[in-house]
Amino acid sequence: MAKSIQEVKEELIERINNIDNPYLLHQLVTITKRDRSVFALKHFSEEFPLLLENGLSRDLRIKKRIPGPKDNPLSVYDTKVTPYFFFISLFMLMLIAAILNSISHTEENLFVEVFQAKTALVYWLVWLIYLVDFGLIIFLARKHQQKIASGEFVFRVFALAFPPLRMVSRHIQKVELVWIPFFGWSKSNEGLLKLLKRKFSIPMIFIALLILPVLVVEWKFYDEVSAFLNTDLSFVLDMVQAFIWMAFAFEFILMISVSNERLEYVKINWIDVVIILLPFIAFVRSVRLIKVARLTQLARGYKLRGILMKARQGFIFASFFYRILTIKPGYQIKNLKKKLDKNQWEREEIEEELIELYKVIKEKRAS
Repeated sequence: MAKSIQEVKEELIERINNIDNPYLLHQLVTITKRDRSVFALKHFSEEFPLLLENGLSRDLRIKKRIPGPKDNPLSVYDTKVTPYFFFISLFMLMLIAAILNSISHTEENLFVEVFQAKTALVYWLVWLIYLVDFGLIIFLARKHQQKIASGEFVFRVFALAFPPLRMVSRHIQKVELVWIPFFGWSKSNEGLLKLLKRKFSIPMIFIALLILPVLVVEWKFYDEVSAFLNTDLSFVLDMVQAFIWMAFAFEFILMISVSNERLEYVKINWIDVVIILLPFIAFVRSVRLIKVARLTQLARGYKLRGILMKARQGFIFASFFYRILTIKPGYQIKNLKKKLDKNQWEREEIEEELIELYKVIKEKRAS
């Protein structure tokens, strides 16, 4: 039975009397100041009690090492092969990083050309495993009349185009479960995402920091270091940048696979998205111009690629400083306060939209 307004008031007064938290009291004062501006919602909430229902609570519990689903042959298959696909997909990510970062050589280099050819061959041979896996999933689903989760199915389709996406897979039927090394099958929720962010924050700062020696060597000491090592330094620097790129891509794939709000995660971490996508843009541009085979256009293509790769270095540099700032208490307090203010503004805007909606409903009833 729903409580009367008087009962709710009495309960609220009792709770307020027991509060000695200034932050909480400040929130209460802020809310009560808006009594007149949201007065129309009084009648709206009386007519539509849905507005008074409690929303979904945040799930911060960490549930890991959950037994994998084995309800049917499709479920058993996905439970068994998913851990193997993590390591296969990690290997594919390494191959992609190597290919993307080794194509920047404008001069002929037999070693680099052989490396690229062999890496590409291995990539396509391993890709066949993904094709077979996708076919088996369709076959088992149809044979045993099992439903495939639509969201995860789309993700697997994208994984055919970019195999590393299969690295941290959700279960093909139980999408609330995701497989992560050392954790096993785990509940994909906010608690798990926060734990992974905390574990990756410091290592990613050091990885982003690796861009500094690369920039110093490229801009200032290239000839000296190349002569000292007596090797193709450009290839070595490309491989270092390949490792940095791979780390960013790994973290992004892991987080977006675990996140239940993927678009929101992409919006917040747009710098990582740019870092990951720039080499692809440069790669496609280079390949297209190689097919055209005009020397002037090819030179422009390499110049554009050089600009894009420098831009990526700049974004990695920016990411390093951003990650450093996010672990400083002062910056965190200011940043989180801005988020709280923004959240309050958004709440007020939504309440205003509800009031406008209620006016429209009343006008329709009156006409």
